[in-house]
Amino acid sequence: MESVSIAETVPMELWERIIYYANAREEAFLGPPRDIVNICLVCRFLNSAINFGDNPSLYARLFRFKFDYRAPLRRFGRDWLTARSMALEFKKRIILLKQVRRKECSTQDLWTCYLMILENDGRNERQLIEWAHLYGYLKHETCVRYEATLDSTINWFKDTEATSLLLWLWWMSFSRDDVRIENSHVRDSLIYHLLHNLIVASFRYPNVYGPESHFKIPPAGCTWSSTPPTPVARVNHFSKEFDLATPLLSVASFLIWTLRLETIRENIDFDLGAISSLPLDRDDAMARRIQGPTQTDVLRFHQNQIRAPTHCSLVLCTFFEEEILTQECEQSAERLLLSSDSRRYDQDWYRSWTCFDSLSITPSNHNAYVPGALLGDWEGFFVQTSLEDHIALVDDPNHMPLDPISLYRHPLYFTLKEHHCFHPEVPIGPGTDLRVEVFDPVAQRNVRYQTFLPGGLEGTKERLQSEKVPGTSRKLGNGYNYTNSFSLSKNESLNDILVTGKTSEENGAAWGHYLFVGRVRLWDGFIVLLRTPRDPTRSNLGRWLFRGYLHDGNFVGHWRETSTSPNLTGYRGEFVAHNRDGRNCM
Repeated sequence: MESVSIAETVPMELWERIIYYANAREEAFLGPPRDIVNICLVCRFLNSAINFGDNPSLYARLFRFKFDYRAPLRRFGRDWLTARSMALEFKKRIILLKQVRRKECSTQDLWTCYLMILENDGRNERQLIEWAHLYGYLKHETCVRYEATLDSTINWFKDTEATSLLLWLWWMSFSRDDVRIENSHVRDSLIYHLLHNLIVASFRYPNVYGPESHFKIPPAGCTWSSTPPTPVARVNHFSKEFDLATPLLSVASFLIWTLRLETIRENIDFDLGAISSLPLDRDDAMARRIQGPTQTDVLRFHQNQIRAPTHCSLVLCTFFEEEILTQECEQSAERLLLSSDSRRYDQDWYRSWTCFDSLSITPSNHNAYVPGALLGDWEGFFVQTSLEDHIALVDDPNHMPLDPISLYRHPLYFTLKEHHCFHPEVPIGPGTDLRVEVFDPVAQRNVRYQTFLPGGLEGTKERLQSEKVPGTSRKLGNGYNYTNSFSLSKNESLNDILVTGKTSEENGAAWGHYLFVGRVRLWDGFIVLLRTPRDPTRSNLGRWLFRGYLHDGNFVGHWRETSTSPNLTGYRGEFVAHNRDGRNCM
């Protein structure tokens, strides 16, 4: 008769707890589990009992200890996060961490890193940054790809998918404090070599998730866009395979470039002598009857900074069971999911998740944009090259001069309002000239749009005054004053968002008075604003489109003039602005 080891007399449930707590210690948080191998050597029974294939619940619990799961739970639901799927994801990520540490990653590994940061609530970034040394990998991989020949499959300017993922990791994993202590050689290389050419020729890379030609979900075979289509990748995540749209390369490159230029400006004393001839402030300018910017305006623009990523605080939970995954604690779980830091990247996730194929998007999908996110005062800047340089780049797709093309920064200020159309109202049709009218001249009907007013009680009605836009008529009816937190039913009933705005009197006096009208494309959160001079006689100021997305509190994208056909590149550049009031755009 075969003898039974002492280990076999202990219930497996108890062994699982012992093994879990042996590895779920604060000092053992970073990196692969330390004591699994040692426990396997105790006896054959334990070796077999904690085998990965036979005990997925153990490795699922270790996954919850070492990695963040609130974002996938919020985005996918409990059905996705089974013990087996989390165990498989745990194994994949442990292998990934070792490969990042060895600086040997594939494009699929880059996707896993990117998705981990999109799901980060403090644990994922600690594993990637502190144990796997993500910064060192990014510097190494970026250098390798930049130095690759033009015909190489990994060339920095040709491999849009991998370059984009690398850039988004550069952006999302560096806080402003990280950039302040960054090696100056690395910082300068990023600004003046790796990113500069991507920015001056950004039209060569995807700028929008879905085709620009359609406001609504486009039918097959009749679309166009002025930029290349977004690459689509097949990704394995939590043991499931699905397609994702690659995040926009041009957006990430501009955000990284901007953050590092702002850091350089922090360490340079502004030359007050260069603006000494300007009025001191607005009162001085009025007294001297001088128009244009004052010294105060210039200094404010010089000190303006976008919203930079921040690291999450880490709260480790070593309990064998966590409340958030149990059915008995629904309310507590909901609060934890909604308060997690990873919510700032929910819109980025949903754009990749739904926009790999615009034909698959359902009209009820409004997760790519949070209603009310554009409301408030925005300040930032736009950049442009000379018209001659831009034309040369457009005419020759492979042209990039040896001498760097100059980029010029210009102030950008505006205050915006949102006007929402709810079911059963049918929104106005998309106009060919982007004029915003509540009276739809095509359908010969009036449509009610309710102006978003945050901070009040939902359902409280407030009379809104009619507003005038040059060349249009726009009568906005009764509006609802509701909070930023949309109920599911109200969010699903939202049909359309119109946007109106202007420069404030203060900013207009300094940099020019403009009016803004535009719209939000709900299925991917694409924002289009038309900027026109407030004075119709100042046509020399131009009618420009500002088109882009919200990314973690920054409105970033591309401007372009409107005299060129929409499906052509046209004269264009990039812009970024942040909400001056610091409103949370989640």
